[in-house]
Amino acid sequence: MITMAEVQIIALLLCRIMSFIASAPIFSQKAFPNLAKIIIGFSLIMAAYPLVAKYQSTSNELVFILLAAKEILVGLAMGYLSQLVFSAVTIAGQMIDFQVGFSIAQAYDSTFQMMSSQFGRVYYWLATAVFFMLDFYQQLLIGVIRSFKIISLTGGTADGATIEGVVRLFCQTMVMALELAAPMVVAMLVVNLMLGVISRSIPQINVLMLSLPLQTGLSFLLMLLILPNIISFFQANLPNSVNNMMDFIRSLK
Repeated sequence: MITMAEVQIIALLLCRIMSFIASAPIFSQKAFPNLAKIIIGFSLIMAAYPLVAKYQSTSNELVFILLAAKEILVGLAMGYLSQLVFSAVTIAGQMIDFQVGFSIAQAYDSTFQMMSSQFGRVYYWLATAVFFMLDFYQQLLIGVIRSFKIISLTGGTADGATIEGVVRLFCQTMVMALELAAPMVVAMLVVNLMLGVISRSIPQINVLMLSLPLQTGLSFLLMLLILPNIISFFQANLPNSVNNMMDFIRSLK
């Protein structure tokens, strides 16, 4: 017979895990099948259940509601912080698009549910491919299970160190975006400077008509040349999607 403690454990596990899936990279996408989300969620619940089996049920409804709200917030925070690396990739793509002149070609992407840039999409899907090929998604899901060992269903408090750590993660995200976008942005800036010099030296040339196809061709050529470096960058930085989440969890201990 199922006890009240077991019902509450499953409910609290469901709150943290499903809220994580709703905000985590890849899994939160609208294109990701809902059935797959449910299967992953319940698989994680079964895997995490032994870690919280000693939970003592509470008869106070208000206390249980507060615990459920806390689990939802923890799950959302875990997913969002693990998403920061992919946010850096998207921001880098937007920076490149702005410099190349593709920002005018932005369109609504139903996958991201937002206006998406051309290079942003290319970089995002490259990062996604590396994320799955190197099994980083497994480390992310294992991290979710480990979170129940670090933060019990009744524990976890945020303090100044937690807030400081989150702010530091946001700063690291911007630095990562700048590092990823820098080669393309600097190269396009040099091209723009050269076009400016040509415009001043030879006014007869219509630089405006020349610049867009030239920048487009050079940007794709440069991306192909530095593609191995981009993939190496993803290999080195995508583990931060797991590290960010685990650092946050440890700060709540």
